[in-house]
Parts: sequence; C-alpha cells; structure tokens
Amino acid sequence: MTNSSPLVSVVLPTYNCANFLPESIGSILLQTYHSYEIIVIDDGSTDNTNEVLNPFMQRIKYIKLEQNKGLPIARNTGIRSAQGKYIAFIDADDLWLPEKLQTDMECFNGHPDVGMVYSQHMNIDEKGHVLSGGPLKRLPSGNIFIQLFSQQNFVISSSVVARKEVFETTGLFDEQLFNCQDWDMWLRIAFYFKVAGINKTLVKYRHNPRSVSKNRNNVLRYQKLVIDKTYNAFKDKGNGMNVKLYKRRLASHYAKAGRHYLRIGNKSLANENFRLSLKYDPLNLRSIRYYFRLW
Repeated sequence: MTNSSPLVSVVLPTYNCANFLPESIGSILLQTYHSYEIIVIDDGSTDNTNEVLNPFMQRIKYIKLEQNKGLPIARNTGIRSAQGKYIAFIDADDLWLPEKLQTDMECFNGHPDVGMVYSQHMNIDEKGHVLSGGPLKRLPSGNIFIQLFSQQNFVISSSVVARKEVFETTGLFDEQLFNCQDWDMWLRIAFYFKVAGINKTLVKYRHNPRSVSKNRNNVLRYQKLVIDKTYNAFKDKGNGMNVKLYKRRLASHYAKAGRHYLRIGNKSLANENFRLSLKYDPLNLRSIRYYFRLW
C-alpha cells in the first residue's frame, strides 16, 4: 500500500497478463500523486502472474479469484474492497504517465460537481511502440450522455477516475456483459453526473491482438445489447433519450456492422445489416448505396 488512508483506489484486474503487469504496476508506482492504494484482482490467471507480482506484494492489495469470472466481476470485486473516495481504473496491459493521478485530482478539486473524469491517450503496440492515430482533438465534457450514446465509446477505461459515491446511484458493472461493460458503465455515470474530459495525454493504451475487444463479431453483439439496455433504462427519464434517437443509433450500429461484414467478405450478413440499418433510417444515402451494391 502506498498510503494507509488512501484517497484513490486503483483497481487493476488481470487475467493471464503476466508479461505486461510489472510495467503497468510500475507506471502506477511512478505517480507524482501519492495518496492511493493499488488493488490487483487476479481473475483466475493460469500463467505466472503470481510470480511476477511477488516483488510488488508489499505495495499492493492482492485478491485472487479461483476461477476466471470475467472483467465486470473482477472490477466489481475491486470496487467493493476499495478504501478510497475515488476509484481509478487501469487495465493490466496499459500504462499511466507519471502525472496522471495528480492531473485527475486537480480536475476533481476544481470541479466539485463532476462525478467522473477521463483523459486523452496515446496508442501503443505489444512492445510499447507508439502507434499512429489518437483520440478526439477535444474531449467532450459536461453532460456527455447523448454524445456517448450516439457515438462509439470514446472513453478509455484506463483513463477513468470516478467518485466512489457515484456507484451508489448507478450500481456496479453489469456482470452479464462479457464485452462493452465499460461503455455501459460510463453511460450510466454520464446520465446521472457531469463528466470532465481532460485534454491531456495521460495514458498509454495498448493494442493487444489477444484482447477480447478484438473479437469484432462479439463486440458488435454486445454493443447492440448496450444500446437496447440504455434506451430501455432511460427512455422515460429525460436527458434527451427518445425513440427517434434510439432508431438513429440502431441505424448507425447496423450500418457499421454491415461495413464490417462486407470487409471480411460475408455478403449475406452485410446485406442483412444494411437492410436493418435502412429499416430504422430509410433515407441514409450511404447505407442505400452499400445495400444496392450487394444486389
């Protein structure tokens, strides 16, 4: 533990990421901000995770799950055991820049009405080399619920810090969502609380080809589940959610799925998804062109 009465609890779930863990934990220990604890949730790893964690055992709270339960359960386990007033998330293969937590806490101190902060990131490969491409030029702040629902998830999990009390309102991560559970969580927070986007690169986000997020078919399925869940949860509660927005979001989702299946050569699924896109947005010229191109 870095602090006996930590203000921030860093939740780090890991599953068979032993090769990345020392660097990830090391990036936390290099923080210029010092009032934190590190909670590592070993989600039933079968590699040498325990061995690589041995040098850090005096600096971390280690929780071992006997079986692989999945990311939502691992994160929820960390939240429940957290002592801090703030919860910070980092994935086992990502890295923080040294000023990350300091910048986050300064943002909270300057904006007491904000429930969650997130920041810009740089992309790195498996070996830590910086990749081209990056985040939005300027991150949305304030009431970002509709924008976060209407677009793909633009909040990097390893950049998020939230006040622990927000989970009393939103609930914890949905343990039924194998994928996209982070998007679902940020949407719930964004519905009830203001969010601050920090326009500074504070995270190195690793593109790992073995990540569950790289299974595109699976991601598309769970994105649809989150879209439906969010609409059904908030359609009668204001904040801009209505059936017109829902249909437009479905049209966008099916169009994206159609383009994916077209790229991988599955014309039948591409055609079906473009048909569904046009069902919800019949005047979308881009989807019309794709749809009739397949006939």
